[in-house]
Amino acid sequence: MKYQAPRGVKDLLPPDSETFRRLEDEIREVFGRSGFREVRLPVFESADLFSRSIGESTDIVEKEMYLFSGKGGESLALRPEGTASLIRAAIEHHLAEPGRVERLYYQGPMFRHERPQAGRLRQFHQAGAELLGSSDPDDDVDLIATVSRHAQAMNVPASRLLINSMGCPNCRPAYREILVNYLVKNRDLLCETCQRRTETNPLRVLDCKVPSCQPVLEAAPHLVEFLCPASRNHFEQVCRGLEGESLSFTVTHRLVRGLDYYTETAFEWVSDALGAQSTWAAGGRYNGLVRHLGGADVPGVGLAIGLERLLLLRELAGTLPQATRPAVHLAIHPLEETARPYAHRILAALRNQGISAVGIFGQARIKKAFLQAEREGALFIGLLGGDELSAGTITLKHLGSGIQKTLPAFPPEELAEALRAPWTP
Repeated sequence: MKYQAPRGVKDLLPPDSETFRRLEDEIREVFGRSGFREVRLPVFESADLFSRSIGESTDIVEKEMYLFSGKGGESLALRPEGTASLIRAAIEHHLAEPGRVERLYYQGPMFRHERPQAGRLRQFHQAGAELLGSSDPDDDVDLIATVSRHAQAMNVPASRLLINSMGCPNCRPAYREILVNYLVKNRDLLCETCQRRTETNPLRVLDCKVPSCQPVLEAAPHLVEFLCPASRNHFEQVCRGLEGESLSFTVTHRLVRGLDYYTETAFEWVSDALGAQSTWAAGGRYNGLVRHLGGADVPGVGLAIGLERLLLLRELAGTLPQATRPAVHLAIHPLEETARPYAHRILAALRNQGISAVGIFGQARIKKAFLQAEREGALFIGLLGGDELSAGTITLKHLGSGIQKTLPAFPPEELAEALRAPWTP
C-alpha cells in the first residue's frame, strides 16, 4: 500500500523547510525586539477551552475542530488557534495578574478541518503575540505598528491594514439588537448561512462573502456609530496613534473577526495578491477573555500571523528568507573495513572543533563516494586506507580545485585549521 499525506497537510522538505525555519527565526526577532518572550504551548487542549473562548456558534467550533477522546474519556481538541491556549497557560502559571504586564509570543502548527486551497491548509502554522495586563490604546498601536513595519520592510505586496471597533459589553448588545432587526427585515435577500447566523451569531453575518448578500451587508448599520463614549475614545486614540506612526489604514464596518472574544479594536492585514484567502495576519483586543476563562479581570490585545500565507507573499515580493544549507567541510570515506573506527574518531574530533563532517560508509566504489560527497555539498573528501590508518593520516582532496594533500589526522586542531585555510593551485 502506498501511503500519502492526508488531504490538507503538506510535507515540508529541504530547501523549503530551511526557508520556513528562517522565516520563523525572523518572526522571533521581530517579536523579541518588541519585548515579547516565547511560550511553547501544547498541540492539544480540552475541547471546552476552545468552545468557551472562541464561541459555540463559530464555524471553528461547530465544523472545523479536530476532536478526540482521551484515555480517561475527556474531550480533547487539536488547537485551532493559539490565543486561548496562551491565556490558559498564563492563568495556570500566574502570568495574567492585576497590575502586571506580560508580553508573550508563540509559534507552531494549528489544525482546522477546512476545505483545502491555496493559502488554506488543515494543518497550518501561526506566530502570535499577546500583550496581557494593559488596556491602553497605545499598546494596540504599538502591536499593530510592529507587524506593519515588518510588512513594509519585507515589501509584502498589496498589503493593506483594516481596522474597526468591536465595542464593549456596554455598547455592543444595543448594536446587536439593531443589526438583528435590520437582518430580519432583509432575511429573504440573505443566503441560508446568513439566515442561520442572524439567530446564533449576527455579527458574523457581516463577514459573509456570498455575492448576493453584499448589497444588504454593505448597507448594514455600522458598529462604530453606536459605540459608548469609552469605546469611542479608545478607538479614536488608536486611529490617531496610527496616523502619528504614518501608517495607512482603512476603517471598515465589515471587519468583525470570527472569534467571540474580541472587544474594542479589531484589525487585520490583507493582500489582494493572495486571491480569496487575502488575510495574512489579524488580531484585536480581548479585555474580558482572561476573566471568561477563569482568571483575573486582566485586559489583553494580540495578533496572529499565518506563516504559509506570509511565505507566499514574500515569494511574490522576492524577499524570501534565504535558505542556507549548513556547509559540509568534509566527507570521510573509509576505503577498507578496518578504517571505519578510525573514520568515526576523526569525525567526532573534527565536529568538536566546529568542523561540519559526514561519513560516507555505504559506497563500496570510490567513484560513487565522490558523487555522494558532491551531493552532500562537501568542500573536501577525506580518504582513509591502510596507509593512512597505519600512519595516522588522512588524504584530503579539495573538490573544487582538485588539490590533494595527505595530512596528520591528529591533533584535530591542526587538521581543522588546514580545512579552514584557502586551498588554491
